[in-house]
Amino acid sequence: MTLDYRSKLKPVRFRESSVQGRDFNEEMESDRGRAINSAAVRRLQQKTQVFPLEINAAVRSRLTHSMEVQQVGRHISKTILSKLAEQQELAITGLDKLGDGFISAVEIACLLHDVGNPPFGHFGEEAIKVWAQGTVAPLFSARFAGQTDYLEYQQDLCQFEGNAQGLRILHSLQTLNLTYTQLACLFKYTRIASKAKPDVGSEFAYRHKKPGYYLSEQTLYTAVSEALDIGPGCRFPLVYIMEAADDISYCIADLADALDKGILTVPELNQAIEDQWQQLLAPYPALDQNYLPAITQAAMAAYGQEAIDKNHEYMLTLRTNLVNDLVEQAAQHYVDNHKAVFTGTFDGSLIEGRDVYSLAAKVLKKVAVSRVFCTREVEDLELKGYAVITGLLDKYALLLGLSSTQMRALVTSSEQSLKGFPIETRLYHKLSGKHKRTYLAALHEVFAKGELKDELSEADAMLEFYYRVRLLIDYISGMTDNFALAEYQLLTAS
Repeated sequence: MTLDYRSKLKPVRFRESSVQGRDFNEEMESDRGRAINSAAVRRLQQKTQVFPLEINAAVRSRLTHSMEVQQVGRHISKTILSKLAEQQELAITGLDKLGDGFISAVEIACLLHDVGNPPFGHFGEEAIKVWAQGTVAPLFSARFAGQTDYLEYQQDLCQFEGNAQGLRILHSLQTLNLTYTQLACLFKYTRIASKAKPDVGSEFAYRHKKPGYYLSEQTLYTAVSEALDIGPGCRFPLVYIMEAADDISYCIADLADALDKGILTVPELNQAIEDQWQQLLAPYPALDQNYLPAITQAAMAAYGQEAIDKNHEYMLTLRTNLVNDLVEQAAQHYVDNHKAVFTGTFDGSLIEGRDVYSLAAKVLKKVAVSRVFCTREVEDLELKGYAVITGLLDKYALLLGLSSTQMRALVTSSEQSLKGFPIETRLYHKLSGKHKRTYLAALHEVFAKGELKDELSEADAMLEFYYRVRLLIDYISGMTDNFALAEYQLLTAS
């Protein structure tokens, strides 16, 4: 099989570009501009990485984390191209003419990979899922249990996931009209949210372990897959690079932030790393038992020699050595498994394995879980975030009590007002114009049927309710940490 990247790296967009005649590399520069100037990226500066509402600018936000991932992704991409050049495969694969766009697509995917994350990090994701399962699911069942496919719509709404939400933001809400190649780089998972998680050991266990897109973006996913020759359930090859860059970056960054916050001291962190390494390496006596200890010893030596900024010197030494090794390992895995990666059938991560590099990354993640994420400070912030997001969703859930006919009257009347429902009217007014526009566009044909006073059919009412829930989730999940807190305080008069 010839691995021809010209079948994957194409300047095709959902809507035709107003500028004609640009080649793939030039179109990827256009994507770079669209992404960097988007509101979705700007909002990352006020979304948490680990510590919500943090005032210390040295501690990572989603934006600074994504910038670090971007650099690692660039490093991996250039290393892969260099290895393919050494094997004289650039011309065969078509990458001799597409290299600049290849690197740019990975970089921008890395920059955009977290845009769908809600306020207060991964605990915010859990808060939305718990709310949907406890509030939306019973409402959906009560109204539409007799409708065909109602369970698919219900399941779809109950599976909030940052990656799927990111694609919705970029395509449906922000309407950036990115190339299909750029969007394909963000389909980290290939399961639609309306389907159940597969069994362990199944063919797509890794690629389907989380939802990758919603029913609302199913048409987009199909169009991207067909245009770029992506098989059913398969990934786009550049996704593997973005995923590896993210894994490499956060396994180190979270520990660096813990040092900056004073949660751990360098000696405590160093000891935790060495202890975890001994536990993890015990089943693998044939591996180099001194690989990670040699790096931590070098880092401690740098720490001891530095007079002032000792924490920085420790992390700099640790990060430099590990990142360089992990980048090399990820690039080598990409090349070694080139056919499976290219076709998207490789069911795993580029930095997973039973080698010392993969195990070193796993050690840092385990230390972060055991010594950082479970601390009182982090858990208190997560509980605060849970209260804020759940509280906001509960307040706006009043809009879910309206019938579909009442909701249509509210959103399509010239006054955007519904007599007898003053609270619901004001809550609707508070939603952003961008989100309301997307809701109305999705239901344009439904709302255009008949007279305003006419009842919607059960099928149309179900579709309206689905997009109404999406409207609320879109609005609240898109908030920054500070804005979510301010809105919660306003609505609860606290």
